[in-house]
Amino acid sequence: MFYENSQIVGCHYCLDKKISDLSFYYSYRKAFRTAFRAINSLKNYKGITFLRTFAPSHFENGLWNEGGNCVRKRPFRGNETHLDSRDLELYTTQLEEFKFAEREGVKKGLKFRLLDTTQATLMRPDGHPSQYGHRAEENVTMYNDCVHWCLPGPIDTWNDFLLEMLKIEQKELSQGSL
Repeated sequence: MFYENSQIVGCHYCLDKKISDLSFYYSYRKAFRTAFRAINSLKNYKGITFLRTFAPSHFENGLWNEGGNCVRKRPFRGNETHLDSRDLELYTTQLEEFKFAEREGVKKGLKFRLLDTTQATLMRPDGHPSQYGHRAEENVTMYNDCVHWCLPGPIDTWNDFLLEMLKIEQKELSQGSL
């Protein structure tokens, strides 16, 4: 159920014909809007807000609950993949809400920085646990994990990007105080 001003405005996968069925994207957008609004309304906040963009899943041959898997052993090449429509919608929603919040925040002297890892992460289908998310001796029936990240590479890259952004901020800060 989704509430606004203590009123039901809809739900996702409702079976009640009297209540509007709202998409997953509705709640996703609302979550970002609410978080950014809260940041922009903080009275004494002078920090920098970083947003890491959406990390797409890499299911092939079905979704997580339909037998999908992610057994690739190497990164994609540039022309081998693209964001599917669902992932593109999530990514676009993030960018739209970030840009709106940034415009509002700048008016208050706040800094927003985008850590856009989506394309780099899209290229790394080899970084997921897949069916290897448990010990070999365990008798576990589970889905293939093609969403979470565990292998070196993708997360290290995010850390490198963030570190470089922090270095740039530090350099700008030290140059501004000279």
